[in-house]
Amino acid sequence: MPVKETNSFSAQAERWTAKAQKKSLFTPGGSAKDFLKTPAVESLMYSSSVRETPDAIYALLKAQDRPRKGGLSLLGILARQERGFQGFSGWKKTLASGLRLLIGPLSHENAQAMRRALPFTAPSPLAGKAVTVGLGDRLGVAGAGHIRTIRGREAYPVLAQQSVRELNLTGRSYEEVLDASTWAVFQEGYEGPWGADGDHLKTEEWVRTALRIGFTMITADVSDYIRAQHLLKPEAELAGDYTRLDESYRRRIEAEYLPLRIELDTGEAVAFTREALMRTALTYREAIEHALRLYQAGAAEKGEGAFDFELSVDETATPTTPQAHAFIAGETLKLGMRVTSLAPRFVGEFQKGIDYIGDPKAFESTFRTHAALARHFGYKVSVHSGSDKFTVFPAVGRLTGGRFHIKTAGTNWLEAMKVIARTQPGLYRRLHAKALASFAKATQYYHVTTNLGNVPALAGLKDAQLPALFANPDARQLVHITYGEILSDPGLKAEFFAALQDHIEEYWRALQEHIGRHLDLLGIKGGANE
Repeated sequence: MPVKETNSFSAQAERWTAKAQKKSLFTPGGSAKDFLKTPAVESLMYSSSVRETPDAIYALLKAQDRPRKGGLSLLGILARQERGFQGFSGWKKTLASGLRLLIGPLSHENAQAMRRALPFTAPSPLAGKAVTVGLGDRLGVAGAGHIRTIRGREAYPVLAQQSVRELNLTGRSYEEVLDASTWAVFQEGYEGPWGADGDHLKTEEWVRTALRIGFTMITADVSDYIRAQHLLKPEAELAGDYTRLDESYRRRIEAEYLPLRIELDTGEAVAFTREALMRTALTYREAIEHALRLYQAGAAEKGEGAFDFELSVDETATPTTPQAHAFIAGETLKLGMRVTSLAPRFVGEFQKGIDYIGDPKAFESTFRTHAALARHFGYKVSVHSGSDKFTVFPAVGRLTGGRFHIKTAGTNWLEAMKVIARTQPGLYRRLHAKALASFAKATQYYHVTTNLGNVPALAGLKDAQLPALFANPDARQLVHITYGEILSDPGLKAEFFAALQDHIEEYWRALQEHIGRHLDLLGIKGGANE
């Protein structure tokens, strides 16, 4: 969580320094090797964070005011100059070696300075990487678990991934989201490329804001401009609507798409009938125009090719046809957009936090075509709401040839709640009651088919039975979509984070196991990603 109360950190800095001096952490040599030779190093700092540059040594310090492995962290720097970092007056001590010790908070200003000092703590575009995994961390504390999960896999993480809706529900800012990932990368010493996704952005202002802050990927959500009513209209009515489009536009797309036949590497072909072209153009023309506005806003802010651009057309009730996919791709190319990935609306249901709902064979048949179209046009196919879709993961990995983007988010929150249920059952019961009370309100943000009648009453469950709730799809969705309402209660929020920090290593291990299962089924094997 972002640092706001410097007084508590100042007190922790005093206690940490006294402890470090007592344990002889600082030696006259003042090198990283001297740090690591100290037997007590693991109790004082994250040894994986220690980095030595020609003029400074950086480390993430453990300030353990809470029991077990929890508590807050501090930034420690040994340097001859502060290089833009901010600490506390009185905590700039000069050591025998001439180096000065600066202890500071994990603040936004220090995160910015860290990204300048150690460039691997800053995100970068991931275009050209075969497999990328979005790991949305709504809490700001999951990053270490995500890094430990994906490290050594043939995939690259998008560690900061957040939508405006999620920001509003959690009360966070894009600065806080990015900074949390920077500190996790620093803590774990992860030097591989990683991304930061302004997820499901709908306005040019938000695109510019996210890129200005330092995000490296934009997921353009054009759902408000998809005119899905045309997908179901009778052909005669459809033709009337079509004639009202600009004549030059109609002539152009008819000349380009009616003769078109796209031969795919699967042996399939995609072609347009006149009806399919009319229906597709009427449905997606305005969405494509809005995508161009969002892309141009990003290019003006960051520069062409300086950010990853994903186009999302999945936020609609009707599956994307092969013709629609081909039309969207063709038009974006013609308009000069550099699309890194495209998220179609697949057949079946990709609801939040539960497995795929639908016929896996139908999914596989249609997904094969979408994956082939993505290869044909030169970008990755993207799978949204990818949390816990275990039934279709093998097909996603296989049919893409190991080239795709997938997004997870809510399952990380569910794993946190599961840890609370296992370790703090009394608190979990109160969190669960809050979820039940706010479920109806939360459904305005998420499409789910939850049947609360299938969620057992907690009064009839023993404490040891609470973790089993997370194997119940209806209970998972109940807890999943109410995170914003739970975190909006100041008392419950404080208790939740305190309990999670008390068991933070357990939470990170849970993420390694659960997200690791996702990666295994997707066929993401071990390999260098740093």
